[in-house]
Amino acid sequence: MLKNLSWLFALVFFIFACEQNISKNNDQQNIDAQSIDQEIPKVKKPSLRTWQQIKASGFITALKLDQEGEAALPRYGSTSIYHRQLLSLFAEEHNLQVKWITVSNLKEMFVQLELFKADLIPRHLTMTKKRNERFNFTYPILRDKEVLIGTLKAKTPTSEENILITLSAGSAYQESIEKEFPHWTINILEESLNSEQLADELIKGTFEYSAIDGFAFDTLKQYRDDIKVLLTMPNGIDLAWMVNLKNLTLLNKLNNFISEHHVTQIAEPNRKFDFKTLQKKKLPLRVITRNSPETYFLWRGELLGFEYELMKRFAHLNNLKLEMVVADSYDEMLTMLKEGRGDMIAAGLSRTQSRLLSIKQEKIQSSIRYNRVAELLVAHQESPAINSLADLEGRIITVRRSSSFWQTAKKLATKYKATLVAADELLATELLIAQVADKKIDLTIADSNLVAIEKNFRDEIITPLKLKDSIPYAYLTRNNNPELLSRLNEFIRQHYRKTFYNVVKNKYFKSTTHQNKHRESRLQVGSDLSPYDDIIKNNVTEYHFDWRLIVSQMYQESRFDPLAHNSSGAKGLMQMLPRTAKELGVTNLTEPEQAISSGIRYLNWTRERFSKDLPVQEQIFFSLASYNAGYGHVKDAQRLARKLGLRDDKWFNHVEKAMLLLQQKKYYKKARFGYVRGTEPVNYVRNIHQRYLSYIRITE
Repeated sequence: MLKNLSWLFALVFFIFACEQNISKNNDQQNIDAQSIDQEIPKVKKPSLRTWQQIKASGFITALKLDQEGEAALPRYGSTSIYHRQLLSLFAEEHNLQVKWITVSNLKEMFVQLELFKADLIPRHLTMTKKRNERFNFTYPILRDKEVLIGTLKAKTPTSEENILITLSAGSAYQESIEKEFPHWTINILEESLNSEQLADELIKGTFEYSAIDGFAFDTLKQYRDDIKVLLTMPNGIDLAWMVNLKNLTLLNKLNNFISEHHVTQIAEPNRKFDFKTLQKKKLPLRVITRNSPETYFLWRGELLGFEYELMKRFAHLNNLKLEMVVADSYDEMLTMLKEGRGDMIAAGLSRTQSRLLSIKQEKIQSSIRYNRVAELLVAHQESPAINSLADLEGRIITVRRSSSFWQTAKKLATKYKATLVAADELLATELLIAQVADKKIDLTIADSNLVAIEKNFRDEIITPLKLKDSIPYAYLTRNNNPELLSRLNEFIRQHYRKTFYNVVKNKYFKSTTHQNKHRESRLQVGSDLSPYDDIIKNNVTEYHFDWRLIVSQMYQESRFDPLAHNSSGAKGLMQMLPRTAKELGVTNLTEPEQAISSGIRYLNWTRERFSKDLPVQEQIFFSLASYNAGYGHVKDAQRLARKLGLRDDKWFNHVEKAMLLLQQKKYYKKARFGYVRGTEPVNYVRNIHQRYLSYIRITE
C-alpha cells in the first residue's frame, strides 16, 4: 500500500513539474513573440490624403501609363504631355511638386487610385455611370463623341445589323454601346490597347471593328490614312480627370482650377482671335512650325527644338498654354495661318525682301529678327578643293526649288558655270547634307544653324565657302493680330543674345564634334573591359543581360566618363535623362552605381515593351534602338517595315532600313512620332553589337 502511495505521489509531482515547465516555456514564447512584434516595424497602409495633407507633404501624386512620356509627337491639340503640363501648372500655383507613378494599363491605374497609392489620374477619362460609382470626376476637360472605326475597306453597318465589335480591356465604350446598340456583340480584349494599337490590329485583320473617342481619331488621322470613321455615336461624352471617391477637398481645388483657367476644351474650329482675346478666354497659343531637328521634334519622350523652347518661354511669360501645330511645307504654313488653324509661325523662316513682299499680299506681317544665320556651301572633305567662287565651274549644286537657297544657287550657276539640280521636294536639307556626306551628290547649300547640328554627327562634311551672311529669321502673324506681333517683338528685344537665348541656341547649334574624340583602348585577354565591370555584373543578373553587352553600351554612351552629359540633358555613364531617372528613383546620375543600375533597368523596360515572340537576340537589338531613339520611333519603323514588305521582327537589314527612311518627309509625316535622325539608332545598335562581339572574344 505504501509502495503504491509513493508511486502515486511521484506521478503527481512529475505532472506538476511538466505543467510548470510548459507554463514557463509558454511565458517565454509570449515574451519572445512580444519582442519580435516590437522589432518588426508596423507597415502603415496607404490611406486617403486630404488636400490639407497634400499641402503639408509638399507634393501631389499622379498616375500615368508607362508609354505616356512619348505618346506621340503633338501635331495638333491635346496629348498626355498637355495633361502633365496642366497638372504642373496646378501644382506650381499651390507650391507643390508632382510625383509620378507609372503603371502599365488603365485597369491597374484604377486599382492604384482605389488603394490610395495616388491622389489623382490626370488624363482624358470618359465619365460613365459605372466609373462614377467608384470614383469622382472633375469638371469636364473635353467634350467629345465616340466613333466606330475600321479599315478603309470596312463597310458601315446598318442600324439593324449585328456586328462584332472589339474593345480594349477596361474600355468605357462598352457602356455606351450596350445602351445605344444592344444588338451588337462586344468582344473585350484581355489587354489594354491604346488607339494606335487598336488601329494596328484592325490593319492586321485581327478584328473588323473597334471604338475610340473622336479626339483620339483626330490625332490618328494627322499621320495615318489607313483607317476611317464608320459611325459616330449619337450621344456626346465628357472626359475629365479622376480622383478618389472620398477626396472631396482635392476635387474642389481641381474644379476651381479648371473653372479659373477655362481648361475645358472642345474640338476647336479655326479661329482668328487677337492676342487679348486669347488671354481673356485663356485659349492656347497655337504656333505653326515644322517637324525637324532645328525646330520641333521628339527624342526619348522629350519635346525639343530651338523654336519650341523659345515659344514655350514666350507662352509662359504671357500666361498662355502652348500648342504646336505641324505643317509639311512653307505653303501649308501660310495656309494654316490664313485659315486660323494657328496664331503665328515659328519655323526658322528667313526674312528676305521677296518673302516680305509676298506675305504682304496675303495680309501677313513679320516680326523683327530673332536669329541670324549664314548661307554655307556644303561639300565632302575628300572632294576637289573649293577656294573661291571660280572653283564652282563644272560642280553640281543640288537644292530644292522651294528652298530659300534656290535663288542663290541659280546665280552661282549663271555667273560661275555650276550645274544646278532640283532636289526632290520631300528631301529636307539635312538629308541633302547626308547625301553629300555619303558622296551621293556633289554640293548643296544650307544655313549655318543646320550645318552646326549636322557636324555633330558627320565628320565628312566641310563648308568651303560662305555665300551669304547675316540672314535674318523672323516670326509671322496675321495682320489682324498687332498685339501678338508687338509682344513677340518685345520678347525678342528682351532675350535676343541674352543668357536664356544663348543657352538654348548653344544647346542645339554649338558644334561638339571634336569634344568626344576618344579612341577605344586596346584591350588584352584577361584585362578588365571597364572600370565598372564588377558593378555591372552585380546588376545584370536579375535582368538576364550579358554584362559585356552593357559595357559595350556604356562605352557608346559615355566612354566610361561618369560626368559625361549632352546638350539634351542626358547625364552619367548610361546617359539617362533626369526625368526618366527620377521615375526610377535615381537621385544622382553621376554616381556610377546609380547610373549603371538605372540604365540597366531602363534597357530592360524597353525590352519588355516588345513582343515576347521576338527572338531573344532581336529583343536586344530593338531595346537598344529604343534606348537611343525612343520606343515610339522604333514602333514607327516596325510599322513602316511592314508597309514596305520588310520583316518587322528583324532589326538588321529590315527594320533598320525603315528607320533610315524616317528621316525623309515622305515617311515621317505619316509616322506617329514624326521625324527621327535614323542614322543615330542604326549606328548605335551596329557599333554596340560589333564591340560586344569583340568583348566576347577577349573574355573567352
